[in-house]
Amino acid sequence: MNKKYIVQNIEFDSKFKTDKEIEDLNFKRDNAYGIWDAEGRNEDERINNLYNKVQDYMGVYLTSLEFCKNQPHALTAFK
Repeated sequence: MNKKYIVQNIEFDSKFKTDKEIEDLNFKRDNAYGIWDAEGRNEDERINNLYNKVQDYMGVYLTSLEFCKNQPHALTAFK
């Protein structure tokens, strides 16, 4: 089953990274906020799939990933 999640915050391990690498990772992080699709047989598998997808996109170990279920949200809704 597929499910959509809104990624709201990403933190990554910046240890042993240069200033330029951190700048590039911050750019990728800012572009990763929004709707992501994850699949799995249950909620735990979907969350694990989401975490792995975002971590693969970032190309660095994530220390934190915050998300909510797809719903009207400040990143996706108009006021």
